[in-house]
Amino acid sequence: LQSVDDRRQATALLSRLPQRERRIVWLRFGQELTQREIAARIGISQMHVSRLLARSLDTLRTLATTGSRGM
Repeated sequence: LQSVDDRRQATALLSRLPQRERRIVWLRFGQELTQREIAARIGISQMHVSRLLARSLDTLRTLATTGSRGM
């Protein structure tokens, strides 16, 4: 049951990200694409993917530890 709760929490947290960042996180961790592959797929540079992914993960970390107060 813990994995169900974890999945629900992850889904709720991901829904707080902008659509493009949510897609990048899904492509990286759900589809296991590299940053270069993601960049080619969505039409931005690998460096921009790296920055967006780092920002997204920071946001998710903050939301997970502080709840909605963090945003």
